[in-house]
Amino acid sequence: MHQFAARHPQAYGLIVTFLGVAFFFPDALVVRLIAADTMTIAVWRGLAAAVVTLGFVALFHRSAWTGFRSLLTPAALAMIALQGTGSIFFLGSLQNTSVANSLLILATAPFLAALFSWAFLRETIDKATALAIVAVFGGVVMIASGSMGGGTLFGDFLSFLNAMTIAGYYVVLRKARDVNLIVAIACGYLLTSLIALPIAPMEPFDATQWGLVLLSGGVILAGGVGLLQIGPRYLPAPEVSMITMLEIVVGPLLVWWILGENPGQATVIGGTVILVAIFAHAAWQLRNLASRQG
Repeated sequence: MHQFAARHPQAYGLIVTFLGVAFFFPDALVVRLIAADTMTIAVWRGLAAAVVTLGFVALFHRSAWTGFRSLLTPAALAMIALQGTGSIFFLGSLQNTSVANSLLILATAPFLAALFSWAFLRETIDKATALAIVAVFGGVVMIASGSMGGGTLFGDFLSFLNAMTIAGYYVVLRKARDVNLIVAIACGYLLTSLIALPIAPMEPFDATQWGLVLLSGGVILAGGVGLLQIGPRYLPAPEVSMITMLEIVVGPLLVWWILGENPGQATVIGGTVILVAIFAHAAWQLRNLASRQG
């Protein structure tokens, strides 16, 4: 795998990023099935993700831990803050605004990532990526158009803050591509729990709910983020952020399929646009890479 990454870094980045996003496909469904207060979920979900991630580091990746001083670097502190607050912003936005508004605002993340990358990393965006980002944004607009209205200013603001954390997250990972930030990310999970704890009612869970919380935090969140923190080392931040938009499409479709919640025609059409744009762009990138190496 290391040889493949060295020989085909962009292809490796695309594969790892797609796998990481795939981990999150059932996350919305699992959270919905928990059927509990979102801040209570945030407390236990963050704790489960932290325990699993730190356990993985202790058992299989001890080189990632270089001492407490490594958590005081600008990149590590930024990652802790971004990872810790992102989940709070997202869950808070869902409580205070419509899903349509939240998704629409969240779709600004690729544009924010492009702006941050240009400002801090001096990276340019090729025309194909720019066109794909526009298409992805257009697809999310279609999704949101099916259920506009009902949002509140506070919830919209929280969703925009979440979009900024997502964009910043991938830019930091790209900037510090030679630094393993997995321990800092685990500390971010703990920060999520600490932020949510004072405002969570901490209602009791039954056995099924505990299992779903462990699945959401210990498997989906820990595994997905673990893979996604690798992608930006090999791909520009706007591309990684754009690929993560797949979750916006597949997540609601799974809820529709399992729970029977019809997302509506606008979501189906917009989701199709997003899928076509993302996969077409990935195919173009891989073809372009192969032609350059050939």
